[in-house]
Amino acid sequence: MKKLEAILKGRKFLDELFGLREKEIRRKLEAAKDECLEAEINWKISYKEAMQKLGEKDVDYGKVLNDMITAKEGIMSAQATLKVIEEIGKDLDENVEFEPEDKK
Repeated sequence: MKKLEAILKGRKFLDELFGLREKEIRRKLEAAKDECLEAEINWKISYKEAMQKLGEKDVDYGKVLNDMITAKEGIMSAQATLKVIEEIGKDLDENVEFEPEDKK
């Protein structure tokens, strides 16, 4: 049995509710992934825009380089968060042994 199922089945609620809650958790995990992907794209755009400014006349190189550093940090942060989300997904899909509660 998958960890997520074991966690959710350990709670007392109807099987129908179990399925709905599992779908909601997976949907939220995908939404978090989508947000990170969007942030990564936006940071990459910012990075490329800043890089292009280096060729402009009378450019403030310090400001442009700081903008590039900020954008690159944003890209790296988004990529790291995507890896964490992937690991969480793997954790929830991992098989575990589960002993049901005694029925009274």
